[in-house]
Amino acid sequence: MSTPAQDRASEQAPEGTPTGRDEYSPAEQPEPAPRSSYSMGSGANMARSLLVILGLVVVLIAIVPRVSAVHQPAVDAASVVADAVTQSGLAFEAPVGLPSGWTPTNARYTKTTDDLLTWQGGWSTPSGGYIAIRQTRTASPNWLRDATSNGVPQGPVEVAGRAWQRYYDSAQKRTSLVDVPSGAAAETSVATVVTATAEDSELTTFTTALRPAHAS
Repeated sequence: MSTPAQDRASEQAPEGTPTGRDEYSPAEQPEPAPRSSYSMGSGANMARSLLVILGLVVVLIAIVPRVSAVHQPAVDAASVVADAVTQSGLAFEAPVGLPSGWTPTNARYTKTTDDLLTWQGGWSTPSGGYIAIRQTRTASPNWLRDATSNGVPQGPVEVAGRAWQRYYDSAQKRTSLVDVPSGAAAETSVATVVTATAEDSELTTFTTALRPAHAS
């Protein structure tokens, strides 16, 4: 025998009408799919991924060609010094007959320190060093200081029968040979500076090979 309260509940909830409770009981709820341990980013997986990336980087470094040295193309220093002789009327010099392995890498005739027109040319040496010659008329103290990189005088030396004053710049390990004739103020006198970041034997070879250039 039903009570009045039960009768009222039956009337308020007709058959087939949802009662507001979940369709599944707690025991019947579907379980989520298990997550992959790899996707959870474990320390071991991250380490393996890093090793794979590093391996790819090593392979790329191994197969990509690397440049061990930059070689500058040779310039026509003979033509530049010949033009300088023609323009100035001075007996500028350049090395002649240098052995294999010497390459002229720059040459120009232009204004430098104190607006002095200067012939200057540079050669790479067989050992990978560099030697340059600079010449001008009536060299000023500033010009000489710049040409020797503010080197410190080391005393006189003689190379191939020619007297030079030796200078040394310890900061750049640069040796300079300076020849300023007593008549440097005359119209036809030329001050010469040969600078080198090279072996002493190569400096001697270069200086010995210097010859007056012919006008173009």
